[in-house]
Amino acid sequence: MTQQSAAQAPKGGWSGAAKVWLLALGMFAIGTDLFIVSGLLPALGDELDLSTAAAGQTVTVFAITYAVAAPVLASVTSRLDRRTLLLAVLIVFAVGNALSAFAPNYAVLLLSRVVAGASAALYASTASAVAARITAPERRGRALAIVYAGMTSAIALGVPIGNAIGELSSWRWAFGFVALLALVTALGAAAGIPSVEGNAGLGVRERLGAVRIKRAPTAMLTTTLWVVGTFVVYTYLGTVLEKVSGAADADRTWLLLLFGIGSFAGVMGGGRLADRVDSTRGLAATVALLAAVLAALTLALHSVVGAAVGLTVWGLVHWASFPLIQHRLLAIGGKNGDMLLALNNSAVYIGQTAAAVVGGLFADAGHLRQLPLAGAGFEVLALVVLAIGARAARPAASAAATVTAAPQTSAGAVDSRP
Repeated sequence: MTQQSAAQAPKGGWSGAAKVWLLALGMFAIGTDLFIVSGLLPALGDELDLSTAAAGQTVTVFAITYAVAAPVLASVTSRLDRRTLLLAVLIVFAVGNALSAFAPNYAVLLLSRVVAGASAALYASTASAVAARITAPERRGRALAIVYAGMTSAIALGVPIGNAIGELSSWRWAFGFVALLALVTALGAAAGIPSVEGNAGLGVRERLGAVRIKRAPTAMLTTTLWVVGTFVVYTYLGTVLEKVSGAADADRTWLLLLFGIGSFAGVMGGGRLADRVDSTRGLAATVALLAAVLAALTLALHSVVGAAVGLTVWGLVHWASFPLIQHRLLAIGGKNGDMLLALNNSAVYIGQTAAAVVGGLFADAGHLRQLPLAGAGFEVLALVVLAIGARAARPAASAAATVTAAPQTSAGAVDSRP
């Protein structure tokens, strides 16, 4: 770490790596909460006397709340100290999951998912912003990758653990497990995360105006299309593995574990890549590779062995893109970088919702085999939008290069590089 870099990172608490891994633990809790519910739906529905569709609305409510709340709450809380905000959000998230665990009826359960979804949305954007600000610039990509490694770890570990808890006891204890994780993270944050100032100079109107930053709209659309490309397949992956690959129940468990392992490796590798290459060019490369991998999955999924290889590579390449996306948004946004991260979280959940709809249309029409090819098409669209955004930024970058009289920029200057 250079002297200048060290000066820019807030002091106090634990080592830099320990702080970032602590933030990742919070993301592990959120990821577990997000992905665990689908496996709990049968037991949840039986106990509360709900239809499959009604029980599934608990997932929908969480996702919609997350998408809507992310930018709004990020703007409203922009002036608060980040450490204080993290603590408050983690406690509210724990309360939301405790409420899910003790919900006496469907109405209370839905309310609890709203509370959990809103707090999860604010934690995700705040944790990413804090990780970036307590880390030296040359290691920022790796820090962002570690935070979201918590999310990918939830796919590989959190969901199986939560489902096991639900099977051994009750679905209610699975939500209790998530609440406990959140409280442990809150205690760690209280002890180890330093005070990090909010953006006191920006009001709510200015914060919401972040969406008008050059390249922000195309960046959000790129994220949405990138998510649709993967989740149009992943949402129905269990059915695809059963009906296309011929995988038994036991096979599906370890195949999904391979996807999780690949995802973890991908997000960590993507973080290192983000620190070494231009984020736009790196993202273009990973998205192009992802399109090729999804196209190849059309053939690979016809056997269990092919699925094993394909799912591992797919998870790796998909999640390698995410640190590059975040690194790029922080560069584009300047002082509003954390607001763009919040908007990006909304774009992710919009993409997941759209993917479920599109994938459902394919499934209902009997075209499960074509889902990976459809996903590849969305990745190509993401690549096109990314190229349009980068091309539009070039005139601004060229103009900025001609200004030699003022070699220094303000701390909040917005990066104009493609």
